[in-house]
Amino acid sequence: MTMLIPSEHDLHAYADGQLDPARRQDVEAYLASHPDAAEEIEQIRSQTEALRRRHADLSRYAAPERLDPACVRKTLRTRRRQRMALAATVALTLGIGSLGGWQARETAMRSGYLPMADAVHAYRMFAADAAANMVDFRSSQPSELQAWLNRHFMQPAPLPDFNAYGYRPVGGRLMSTESGPAAIVLYQASNGESILYYMRSPGRALNFTHGKRRDGDLMAQYWKQGRYLYAVVSPGNTPAARAVQQAVAPDA
Repeated sequence: MTMLIPSEHDLHAYADGQLDPARRQDVEAYLASHPDAAEEIEQIRSQTEALRRRHADLSRYAAPERLDPACVRKTLRTRRRQRMALAATVALTLGIGSLGGWQARETAMRSGYLPMADAVHAYRMFAADAAANMVDFRSSQPSELQAWLNRHFMQPAPLPDFNAYGYRPVGGRLMSTESGPAAIVLYQASNGESILYYMRSPGRALNFTHGKRRDGDLMAQYWKQGRYLYAVVSPGNTPAARAVQQAVAPDA
């Protein structure tokens, strides 16, 4: 009788104990005469047993709680709330920081603020030298200059008259500032000395009050009237200019 050589499938089935009795006898007879095949079967059995032991009784071990779907959903909700709380905290911190920053900035600006510094700057630019050549609207008539202001501003204050102190108007000039439109009217004495009358929109100067201050060799006197802020800038130490300063503010 010819011995049938078992297939690889037969060998694995034999190693796993899944062959029927008749076929198992044939495989055992073959292995008895082929020790190398018998050794391979033992290796297969050893590997199978090792895998069985490694994965045996997995049903005894419950899945980790952190992998439970309900627990996963709860963790996600917790993390979402934590992120929202963190975002709110950051937003509040930034808000407080921004508010504090703006308050500090405003305080610093107040501490370094020079009232009507733009008027003094305008004097140095347009009135210090050759004032008559620095105007856009030339006129020595107060009525014409007043009409000119009326065309560009709503209810401006009456133009001051410094003729009694030796200063006559020579013209005006429109300007633009960060606070809005502005205008200057230049007055000049016979000796070439100039006085500048300045008006502009108040901008953010909500608590602006009248006052005066020296800026180098100049005196700036300022006040609020109606819709606008006004200033008269004059040389600080000449007799004629001091007379104007007394007229603008008797306590000057």
